[in-house]
Amino acid sequence: VRCLEFRRVLFRSEQAREKEQSAAEKPPADAALPPAETKAYEAALNQFKLGNYPLAISAFQGFLVTYPQSKLAPSAQYWIGNAHFAQRDYKQAVAAQQRVLASWPDDPKAPDAMLNIASAQEAMGDRRGAQKTLEALLAKYPQSQAAASAKQRMAPAPGAKK
Repeated sequence: VRCLEFRRVLFRSEQAREKEQSAAEKPPADAALPPAETKAYEAALNQFKLGNYPLAISAFQGFLVTYPQSKLAPSAQYWIGNAHFAQRDYKQAVAAQQRVLASWPDDPKAPDAMLNIASAQEAMGDRRGAQKTLEALLAKYPQSQAAASAKQRMAPAPGAKK
């Protein structure tokens, strides 16, 4: 019962964080991206915001096929992972976020992808794997906002035995 409640709380906090991120996710105007590219990305992101996760996945995958060299490609792959997570398809979420790390390890989305991998591992009951992922996140991206979140998640719960 505690594990189930933890998963619910974790899922809600992930959803809240995703909404905050998606609100700030608009492509930068100074990036001078072609209008069609920006429009395709925003259309996919809007599907995610509306909770149409299968449509968002499809739209982001189409975006990646059409614009594989886009500056928005890492973000598109990241949102594919988030959409899988939102559907509780944790294995696909991990695989999608691992693609972010493999293809764009220096992108600002990479630390968040690692944090999402840890969340999916935790949701699947793999606490050790989640712990290792959080430790790797701290080692690889120590100055990131995701690292700050990882530190909080790794801290023992108040009143927990050490």
